[in-house]
Amino acid sequence: MGEVETSDRRRSAALGFLVLAVELAVAAAIVVWALLDIWALARPSAVGTVCPLIYPAPPGCGPDARFTPAFVSAVVLSVGYSAVTFLLLTVGRRSVVAAVWALCGLAILGVLAVQLVTWGGVRG
Repeated sequence: MGEVETSDRRRSAALGFLVLAVELAVAAAIVVWALLDIWALARPSAVGTVCPLIYPAPPGCGPDARFTPAFVSAVVLSVGYSAVTFLLLTVGRRSVVAAVWALCGLAILGVLAVQLVTWGGVRG
């Protein structure tokens, strides 16, 4: 019986490690997607084409108007990713519900950060 219990424990540990790896990969994918969207909006495609925080860009918008919100959004996403990674490595290993909530919260934070850079300002 001892060998069966050891085998079951090994399988359980391997499955737990696999689930944790998938959760961390999903969290990384969410953050990479959001950061790419944010910086695609903030990066000018040509000189003088950066627009303020409105969509579509009005004529005559000043350069570098989206870089500050994009930078702030990137910092917030990085802190959120760190928090979710911490939660997945601690509480998320024991609770599937906590892991799902953490990943969903990170996804919502990513969507909101992209929307802030896309729509969230006043005309300059």
